[in-house]
Amino acid sequence: MKALFAAAAIVLATGASANTVSFSNYGHQDGTGNGLVFDDTYTLDLASDTWVSGLLTTATLLGTTPAVDISGVKLSRIGSNDVIWVETLNVNWDVAPDGVEQWALGSQLLSAGQWQLEVQGTSYADKIGNGYAANVELPEPGSVALAALALAGAGLASIRRRKA
Repeated sequence: MKALFAAAAIVLATGASANTVSFSNYGHQDGTGNGLVFDDTYTLDLASDTWVSGLLTTATLLGTTPAVDISGVKLSRIGSNDVIWVETLNVNWDVAPDGVEQWALGSQLLSAGQWQLEVQGTSYADKIGNGYAANVELPEPGSVALAALALAGAGLASIRRRKA
């Protein structure tokens, strides 16, 4: 019964709410027909060391398929190594004129301070409204403490069961 309680506590703790910070730019339009290179930078301030994760998806406001090729996404901070996002859904731009791309950031512990999110790519869209949206998940401090408490409870229940 204690193990069941501990497992339930872990599930509740890991499902605790998080704050989402969103960044987007749907203004990438190529008027040349050759592709327009862009390099967008956003600032993110962390008050304390925080676990973060994220997802960037190309999209359009017009309900059509986006024509934006993302070449790189990273979080950077002076004095720290860059945190590189991984492309999880890509488009073969030699074959297709458009398509949806996704870039993901698995959970990473970032130190407190000012971080920059940099998105680099090329727009092949001849209409306004093409771009991307990125969401960065920041767990609430209480969520992390609750998860630690749940894990401690699970460990205590396991120790007591072995002694009995």
